[in-house]
Amino acid sequence: MENEKFGAPAQQQNAAWRRWVEAPLVICGAALVFMLMGLSFADALLRSLFNMPIFGANDYAQILLSFAVAICLPLCVLSGRLIAIDTITNMLPNAVQNLLDWVVTIMGVVILSYLTWRAFSNALEAATFGESTLLLQLPFGPSYYAIAAGSGLSAVLLLVERVLR
Repeated sequence: MENEKFGAPAQQQNAAWRRWVEAPLVICGAALVFMLMGLSFADALLRSLFNMPIFGANDYAQILLSFAVAICLPLCVLSGRLIAIDTITNMLPNAVQNLLDWVVTIMGVVILSYLTWRAFSNALEAATFGESTLLLQLPFGPSYYAIAAGSGLSAVLLLVERVLR
């Protein structure tokens, strides 16, 4: 009973920092998904009714989708929605489970860090070579930077979540 009393404030502090990280991501992600939905709906409606699609709608959708994915990566980490098949590991002793959890976390951090580095270097290359979308010539750099930021934040959150557990 006393352990529950001592654990409650720590869990409340844990929940407080999570809300500060999660709330802006959810709001921005929802706004991006609604913009993407509105763009797709308007493009389809204008194409069907008036035979006048939105010029460059695919370019806009491509950029919006990259930002939405960048926001979803850290949200997946925070919600614990990462892929885990723990049928066999649940049968192992707790010490082995803990060790495996740390190994998988470190592997995830390394993979996300590599993704961060590659996205950042691709952003620099895209800016150098002027890579852009086909119709509207929207630069790819911001999309790569968004993916780098999202995967970097995901790596940090993955490690913080493991340490706080």
